[in-house]
Amino acid sequence: MTPALPDHATIGPELSAPAPAPDRLPRRDQLGRRPVLGLGALLPALALGLSACGEEDGDGGAAPDLRAEVPRADPGPAEGAGELVVPFTARMLGAVDRADINVICSPLSAQVALAMIGMGAAGETLAQMEGVLGESMDELAASGNTLSSVLAAVGEQEREVADEERPEPARASLVNGTWLQEGVEVEQSYLEDLATWFGSGVHEADFVDEAERAAAREEINGWVAESTDGLIEELLMEGFLRPTTRLVLVNALHLKAAWPEPLTTAGGRFTTADGEELSCEMLQGGTRTWYEDEVCRATSLDTYGEDLALALVQPTGELAEVLAAWSDGAEDPDAGLAALLAGLEDSTATTQLSVPSFDIGWEASLKELLEGLGMTDAFSGAADFSGVTGQTDLVIDEIVQKAVITIDENGMEAAAATAVGVGETSAPVLEQELVLDAPFLVVAYERSTLAPLVVGWIGDPTQTR
Repeated sequence: MTPALPDHATIGPELSAPAPAPDRLPRRDQLGRRPVLGLGALLPALALGLSACGEEDGDGGAAPDLRAEVPRADPGPAEGAGELVVPFTARMLGAVDRADINVICSPLSAQVALAMIGMGAAGETLAQMEGVLGESMDELAASGNTLSSVLAAVGEQEREVADEERPEPARASLVNGTWLQEGVEVEQSYLEDLATWFGSGVHEADFVDEAERAAAREEINGWVAESTDGLIEELLMEGFLRPTTRLVLVNALHLKAAWPEPLTTAGGRFTTADGEELSCEMLQGGTRTWYEDEVCRATSLDTYGEDLALALVQPTGELAEVLAAWSDGAEDPDAGLAALLAGLEDSTATTQLSVPSFDIGWEASLKELLEGLGMTDAFSGAADFSGVTGQTDLVIDEIVQKAVITIDENGMEAAAATAVGVGETSAPVLEQELVLDAPFLVVAYERSTLAPLVVGWIGDPTQTR
């Protein structure tokens, strides 16, 4: 149960009143339709109804070698589009290794990348994937398509009236890329799904030859680096690609936004879970939100243009209690992470904040995590991805993710990328205080959809990437 939200709260030590925010542009109520992406490609000798094209890929970069002649689907309504992201976000965050002192990850990125291969899944493999990801593949694909359009429009209004006196307009992107072993025959319906829902054509590569495999790894890592503004430089480590690799599906997420007014800085202290006291730079300023429930209390930092926000969450007890509560309440839209995000958006509190600046990165294989959540067949000989090639000899070899987040007095920037490698088998005015000087959680989210984009926890803000 969520207590009534106060009209005024203080997060951090008592500060002087923050300077008033500059006049803000009105938030858009409805998004304009995203332009249909360019189409075309050629699948040699397969007669799959494709055509050649020399234009660039719809999400940037070199033109794909293969692309179905279908337009990208129109995005759905922004409102509610993030609902499908929240349950998997809560479950994945709850399953991440608690031994890691700092964690930043993007369940959204993993969900979209898995939905790309999931569109070709069948039988028990499909049932397990949908059970873990939280919805049918069709619904996940439509949600990912909408979120891609919503994020592409972030900062659009501010860029139209650029003013040197105002902060830099926010920007965000959620893009997809696919690489296929040359010569492998692909089902036309699968190529159409990639183009329709993910805006992705297919780049051909040779994973069998050692030198060509190294070149493919460099190409994929270069695409990720470009898509994340250089924040994720080497998603695929040596050994990720194998001679048996047949398909690599990649999602890349990037966001950058300034605060409406710079925060002030001051020296401060942070206490780790082990009780160690650290000196660190603290950021201080005013926010307009407040939320609290049985396991945590929180506020959120708006960004210029008000499209994006950063929730900052302090456990009332142990950090693990918040993660468990969010995971246990993953399916309840009125509990856990979903309730927190909705509560922050409904709040009208005036709040003071004190939070350490941080710059952290995280990387991990998600294979064991997903298997632990119940997605087992996709990684075993029982895998059925017959919708990709018409054969049942494909299996997910590995899924990896890298993510980074930085916040300072001027704003935040975050990025994440996920790669799936597929191979052959054989109320009253209250005064509140919250000092984030011990482990806490962060959730960067898009405000119109309430979609969590990048999430994690900070156990030691002095550890930098």
